Amino acid sequence: MAKACEETNVAQGMTPAYYHLHALLMTIRELAQHEDEICTLLEEMKTSGAISAEAKRDLRVVLEGLPVESLAAEASTLWRVAEE
Repeated sequence: MAKACEETNVAQGMTPAYYHLHALLMTIRELAQHEDEICTLLEEMKTSGAISAEAKRDLRVVLEGLPVESLAAEASTLWRVAEE
């Protein structure tokens, strides 16, 4: 499937599923912004074989910044749409 949605503009007058799918795309893009932080934590754990107190603090900060509730809500709504 080709990637055809580089723009973030929302089209008007579309079905509700379109808006939910657009919201999911925006959430996925927000999640991707945390990739470097997560990779840094993974490398630190791989190198040390453990998770330091500082890494635990950093992990909490990353987790607090993840839009997991939005992801769950959007995915749940889209599953209902896909199963209709």
